[in-house]
This record gives sequence, structure tokens and C-alpha cells, in this order.
Amino acid sequence: MEPIILGNRYELQDKIGEGGMSYVYRARCQILDRIVAVKILKEEYSNDSAFVGRFKTEALAAARLSHPNIVNIYDVGQQDDVYYIVMEYVEGTTLEELVAKEAPLPVGRAIDIAVMICDGIQHAHEKGIIHRDIKPHNILITTSGIVKVADFGIAQAISKKTITFGGNIVGSVYYISPEQAKGEPLTIATDIYSLGCVLYEMLTGKTPFDAESPVTVALKHIHDEVVPPRQINESIPMALEGIIYRAMEKVPEKRFNSAEKMRNDLLNMDGAYAGYKPGYTGKETIVMPPISTEGTDEMAKKRKLRTTGIIAIIALLGLFSGMLFMLGGSFFGEEVEVPDIIGLHINEANEDLKKLGLEMNVEDKKFSDEFEKDNIMFQEPGKGQKVKKGRKINVILSKGSEQVKVPNLVGKKLSEAEITIRNEGFEIGTIDPIYDDKTKEGYIISQGPRAGSKVDKNSKIDLMVSKGATPDKVAMPGFIGLNLDEAQKQIRDNKLVLGDVKKRDSNEYYANQVIEQDTKAGVMVEEGTTVNLVVSKGPGPVPETKVVEFNLPQENDYYKVVIILHDAKGKKQIYNQLHSGGDTVNLLVQYFGNASLEIQLNGKPYKVEPL
Repeated sequence: MEPIILGNRYELQDKIGEGGMSYVYRARCQILDRIVAVKILKEEYSNDSAFVGRFKTEALAAARLSHPNIVNIYDVGQQDDVYYIVMEYVEGTTLEELVAKEAPLPVGRAIDIAVMICDGIQHAHEKGIIHRDIKPHNILITTSGIVKVADFGIAQAISKKTITFGGNIVGSVYYISPEQAKGEPLTIATDIYSLGCVLYEMLTGKTPFDAESPVTVALKHIHDEVVPPRQINESIPMALEGIIYRAMEKVPEKRFNSAEKMRNDLLNMDGAYAGYKPGYTGKETIVMPPISTEGTDEMAKKRKLRTTGIIAIIALLGLFSGMLFMLGGSFFGEEVEVPDIIGLHINEANEDLKKLGLEMNVEDKKFSDEFEKDNIMFQEPGKGQKVKKGRKINVILSKGSEQVKVPNLVGKKLSEAEITIRNEGFEIGTIDPIYDDKTKEGYIISQGPRAGSKVDKNSKIDLMVSKGATPDKVAMPGFIGLNLDEAQKQIRDNKLVLGDVKKRDSNEYYANQVIEQDTKAGVMVEEGTTVNLVVSKGPGPVPETKVVEFNLPQENDYYKVVIILHDAKGKKQIYNQLHSGGDTVNLLVQYFGNASLEIQLNGKPYKVEPL
């Protein structure tokens, strides 16, 4: 049986999978001699002209994505009524299969997977592309543990149709965002919600919502709150549960404002999310950045060559072949002018050459920080030269940016880690200092990307650095009404630090008395916390008088009545008399500023009377 070859290039080998809308084949690219995966649209989609148009547009846009955590799209094509997409071949398993076998996953492993998903979709978001269908089926895990997000182009095209819950997208409804279920415009927040659902399932073994029909599941996404993850799996840290809640907020603006933010918080859980509940309204205002659903970051197609090696190749090849073509090119056959294909994707360059009757010969592949993967970085003969039709144009193809292994920085001193980062060709990213009882001050607690993972050269490495053991906490004393000297003594005695002392006119407190403190009394704070005070400049209160009258209880025959005045001048005893039970006590009180009377009967507190 003759092998099936698509696009005169992709030789189908064997069927390796089937989804709701496509068949997946392992294939060999005859031009580059490599194994690829080819997805062929099922007949019902191939016959839908509107869908096919969207599919081509979105898949070609997604083909510009190039990231270690994305299944890269190499080509999109059509042969007769067959529409196909050529992508990176990944050996491994899907997250769906992993969850089915092993969920709930260990916390560390679930975080690692979620972090790599964040990295992939963050890259896509930066390119203006929203996935719209993040789910375990679309997450691939290689045999070496690298996570790759798949089906960007297909998800984009599918989601632009009116949402229905037919057999082809039943699986997606378990991870659908509320705004997507309602048919509202989508932002990057929809991918973050779906990732929150995936993280929930990894840690609990259950989808956030379930019901007998897909429509009911969608309605639950819109209206219901999830069963708390820790109620299902007690090993989930409270902070991680809070991160899930924030990712799955019903209102898009309340979710993480980027996948990068969610990634960093997953790597640097420090208790900030412990106690976070759905619908949380804290001080932080989250503003979603505007983002187009169309790709906007098109690489310039014409670039100058930079490396010495490429210049040397130009010189050598130009010396031996340039003169030959210039001298002998017009003797026999039709001549054409060689087009400029530097910077073009190999498929686009090949098409441009074919139109002129020329052929491509891939001579070599090299790493390049300048040219994206599978783009032409060198050609010979060069543009403008006259050659005969049928001539092979030699090209060097970019392998993309060279991937390097991230060094292990955990446990190193910050200064040592910074030197290592620079020496190994990375950049220092965010340095986040936190308290840690197990790590000495100034030493690295964690890093991102994690040690051993492979990333592009010059990538940033974020560090979490220990500030030492968590300080003890003390209750903030009340300083209001104390003179400044007394307040300073209490601050020292409680191992706190006096900060700014401002002065302000006051008619309620005398000069040098504390009238305001920035942290309320009773609040638990760490030792070493700075206390800022406001002190009165005077003139202070003027005297006021008031008649106080109250009846004594009748339970006892006699009561010793003691009354203590608390006002701007401090406290003093102003009454000490013996009374019969049931007597009425009348008293004229002169006081300054805010004041109250503390009434004691027979040496025991009776009540406090504000003046």
C-alpha cells in the first residue's frame, strides 16, 4: 500500500490518537527528516467553510508561538478536502491520563505542572493569543517531565463558534469560565480560570463541578461556589487553596492579572493567600490589561546577519559559487532573480522559491537568538543574483534560541547566587525576601524557573531569599493619652521601634500627649515593627462640668462607692463615700477633654460612665 503523503512532505505513519474533532497521526517530515504529529480535521469540520476559515487564521497565528511549554505548530495545510495541522511530536502522556491514574497528585508535583502551564500560556498571552480551552486533555507531559500546552489554534477556532454542549465539547465544560459559558467577550482571565479548575482537579481528583448534563455544569460555573479543596484533600496548604480560589473567581477582574503572577505566587507561597475565600475584596485592585485576540507580535522578516560564523560562510560560498553563476548563468535555460528569504519561515520561503522554479536545500541548522525556530537565517545564492530555474538555494535554518539548564541556587548565599546567575548567562529577576524558620538569613529558599529545567539563554531567574526566622509577635499597646516619654518607654519595652513623630494642634489633649497611632491597640505585630505617632501641640482641652447621677443596687445594706475620673490629665479618684443600698448618688464632675468615670462598689468594678 502506497504511503499517504500530505503537502508533498508529510508521510503519515500510524494513527496515535483521536479527539472530538480530529485524528492524530505520527508522520515523518521528508524535508527536515524528523517525526511530527499531524492532526487531520474530521469530515464534519472540513465541510464547514466558516470553521475552516477560522481554523486556518487561528492556527497560523498560533504557529508563531515558540516556547518550551507549548506544543509548537509547524505548518497548516490543505490537500483536496483534507485540512491538517502539523505540530511538534511529544512522547509522553496527557495530564488527563495522569490524573485518572494518580490523582490526587502530590502538592509539589501539581505545583510544578501548574507553573509550567502558566509559563506556556503567559508566552501566548504576550503574543495576543488566548487558548480558550485549557483542560487536562490539552496538557501533554513528556517522558522527561516537561509540560506542554497543546491545541492553541484549534481551541481558538472552536471557541469562536456559538457555545453549544454537543458531544464534541462535553469535556471542556468542566473547565469553562463563567464568562465563556455566558457567551461574553473573553480575555486572558478565561485561561486563568480554566487553569484554576485543572489545578483543583490535580489536587482533589475531582472536577470543580459535576452534574448530569453539560448545561447544568456550565450553570454551576456561573452561580455556584466549589467544595473547598481542603475538605477533599487535607494535605493541600491553605495558601494553595487560596490561590485556587483566586484563579476561579467568578468575576474576571478579581482573578490573577496574568499567568505570570499566578506562577510566581505558586512558587512563592508565603501565607498571603491563607484564608482567601471566593469573592475576596482586599486592598489590591486588579486591572486586566487590554489584549487582542489576534496576534500582534510578528517578527520582522528581514534582518541583518550578526554572527562571525555566518559572515564567514557568506564569504566562502560567495567566493566559490558567486562568480560561477554570474559568469555562466545566462548561457543555457531561463534565468530568474533569487528572492530574499532570510527571516522567513521555512514553509513560506519554500513557497516563494517554488513560484520561481527554484528548490530549497537545507544545508545546516544552528542555534540563534536572532531568528525564531525554523526561520531562514542564511541563504546562498543571495537575493538579487541571477540563477537558472531548477537551481537549489542552500539555506541554514534556525534551531531557535539555545536552551540551557538552570543552575541549582537553593541553599546558596544571595551574593553567591547572583554571581552564578551572571556567570552562566542568565539575568537576575525578582528577589523576594521572606521570613523562613529553616533557612539562614540571606540564603536562597526557592527559585524560578526550578533547577534543572531548560530555558532560553539570558532568561531571568527569580529568587526567594530568607530574612531569617520569623520574629515573635506582640500585641500593640495603646499609646493614646500618654505623654511622649511614657509612649517611648512602652515601645522599647515591647521590642518595637519608634518611627515618625508628627505634631498637630489639639483641643482634646495637652501638649506632648499622644493623640494618634498608626496601628490600633491590640493588633498582633512582629517584634521590630515601626510605630508612628501623632503628638499634640496643645492648647489642650478647657474644663467642662457635668452632674452625674445614678442609683445604687439594693442587694447589700451598705456600699463603699469609689469614683475614678479618666480624662486628658490622666486619672484620679474624685469620690469615696459609704452609702446605703438603693441610695441615689449625685456628683458634680469637672473634667478635661474626652473623659469617663470608673465606678467601683465595695472594691469591685460596677460600671464605666462616659462624660
